[in-house]
Amino acid sequence: YCSMLLADAGAEVIKVERPGSGDPRRSIPPFAQKGDIKKAGGFMAYNRNKKSLSLNIRSNSGQKIFLDLVKIADVVVENLSPGAMRRLGLGYEDVASVNPGIVYASISGYGQTGPHAHRKAHDPEIQGMSGIMYINGDSEGPPMRIGFYIADLVTPLFTCYSILAALREKERTGKGPHPDVSMMDTLTSF
Repeated sequence: YCSMLLADAGAEVIKVERPGSGDPRRSIPPFAQKGDIKKAGGFMAYNRNKKSLSLNIRSNSGQKIFLDLVKIADVVVENLSPGAMRRLGLGYEDVASVNPGIVYASISGYGQTGPHAHRKAHDPEIQGMSGIMYINGDSEGPPMRIGFYIADLVTPLFTCYSILAALREKERTGKGPHPDVSMMDTLTSF
């Protein structure tokens, strides 16, 4: 959603997908069909205005291609488990070594550091942990989940905002920062 907003604003976005299967959303109905081509509607909506690249970033050749792209990029957005990109040699420090001006935005459930950083996170859990369920629903009743995936939608908005602010900082300093945006921080701030 974050990169979709950036693409909608005119950024050239290259989505890196896993070879073979690609983004899991490619196989989730409903599907739109035109002739012999069948595409998942949700995938098309969230990936409009983007280019896609199938790239195995676990391989040496895939990492080289990724870093070659980074050399000419302004922003990297990643939402893998905290530390996954670093373990592949593609973390913020690695990427900044080939492009010091890169803005490297990380999106996760609980942030890149801290006691919960490696916990899996899902929107309903974050709604509960952040306290937003407590203030929703009848004051005499139990906590109630908000009816849509608010953390999954608002966190990318905060990330987009953070990226735009980071690009402004890059203009002033020449160094690209590493915005670390978590679902927990986002909903807690609400």
